[in-house]
Amino acid sequence: MTQSMKYERAIVIGGGMTGMLAAKVLSTFYVQVLIIEKDELPDSPENRHGTPQAFHPHRMLPLGKQIFERLFPGYTKELLEMGGFNTLHQTSRFITKNGELALTDTEETAVTRRAMLEWVLMQRMLREERVQFLEKHEAISLQFEEETNQVIGIQVKDRSVKPGIIHEMKADLVIDTSGRMSKLPKWLKSAGLTLPQTDELNVSLGYSTRYYQIPPEAPNLEPMVVVGQPDKRIPTGLFERVDQDLAAVLLSAAGGSHYPSTDADQFDLETAALTHPSIAEAITHLIPYTKPKGFRVPACVRNHYEQMEDWPSGLLVMGDALCTLDPIHGQGMTKAALEAHILERMLKQTQENKSFSFERNTLQQMQHANELGWWLCAIADMAWEGVELKGKPIPHLTFVQEFLNHYVQYTIQTKQPERLQAYHSMHSFLIEPRKIINLEQLQDMIQADVTGEIARWWQRWDQENDEFNRAFFHEAVPDFHLHQLLKSN
Repeated sequence: MTQSMKYERAIVIGGGMTGMLAAKVLSTFYVQVLIIEKDELPDSPENRHGTPQAFHPHRMLPLGKQIFERLFPGYTKELLEMGGFNTLHQTSRFITKNGELALTDTEETAVTRRAMLEWVLMQRMLREERVQFLEKHEAISLQFEEETNQVIGIQVKDRSVKPGIIHEMKADLVIDTSGRMSKLPKWLKSAGLTLPQTDELNVSLGYSTRYYQIPPEAPNLEPMVVVGQPDKRIPTGLFERVDQDLAAVLLSAAGGSHYPSTDADQFDLETAALTHPSIAEAITHLIPYTKPKGFRVPACVRNHYEQMEDWPSGLLVMGDALCTLDPIHGQGMTKAALEAHILERMLKQTQENKSFSFERNTLQQMQHANELGWWLCAIADMAWEGVELKGKPIPHLTFVQEFLNHYVQYTIQTKQPERLQAYHSMHSFLIEPRKIINLEQLQDMIQADVTGEIARWWQRWDQENDEFNRAFFHEAVPDFHLHQLLKSN
């Protein structure tokens, strides 16, 4: 539905990272922005009940950092001043069954716990004149204008009193950022709307985290990833510092056949049984600080609200409520930041073009932003037996998986950190997969492989001439149009 936009009040459902990003953008356009948050706001950097995953490490990818810094200038510096660990000039190890390669971080980035990341944003938003938090309030339904398809507000329950007081709140725009447990599908069905089929990645993911204290006499311990072996059901291990005095060890596996343990002794045994003993050796210098704690993700879901021709005006959805990615890949906060970047651009365009169909166009753009992350998660996770994709299939999935495995092996064996950096940049939404997965790269890999293994593998896929082979690569690896998504606001 296309109609003239109003900019008096916007409501954001959910006060997490995505909600605060959305509210920051909206505060430039709307006179008042209300954030509806079920939890009581903490008075210090503490994990909230509504974020059970907050115990575990959270990663800010370079693109996410760029957008956060633009919206919240000085964000990284503030985190560092509060004890975040600075990765500038730090070397990290990427370890596989075929060897390892080290990368040195060339940018100042703060690694810290989720509670600290959220706390710094929250303090910024509490100082925003146009933004107000309504803590201990829960959105329970959408309000529609009578006999129209226009959302004009929400019903909320005040949870600070029992049994709870229900009242209506009017708004010109409502954005659902309530995460994986979003009630939006239920609300839309209650309004008589038919929802498109979702894509579901039944990942059966489990991961466990344990924190260790770093004593003053401990040697310098580099962050590292020990890549798992899905075919042998060996988990992936992550070791990283989360502030000056704490390090985290995280073990993860998908497919549901085995979840990393939350028993302290068993956790240490599973750490020692990873593909490489480096993490187990590192923690011998550390002091256990917490018991292991687990988190489970049955499925990742991608909603296709952008396909609804009768999508309500005055309504948007962002973050995990729109599309959930496998959290183990650390792309969630960056995806949310990219969606906020798109929201800002679309609001500006709407001001310039009054006939612009704001809601559906914005959802379509956000879905483009989700496309690469979903593709990468499916490729990585479906290497684990038991992971299933329901919905739109990934063309030539096996070929892409095997190509990337050979690429990583080739990168490590030929000691080319710049190519490994390109691999990480792809997973950080900075470069197109076609920059890596292409015919020229394949030819380089074949020439460098003295064993002939890659050439023999390619015989299964070879289309017999360059023209057909290029068409095959083009079909297997989509163009995600990152340059359009990332263009400046």
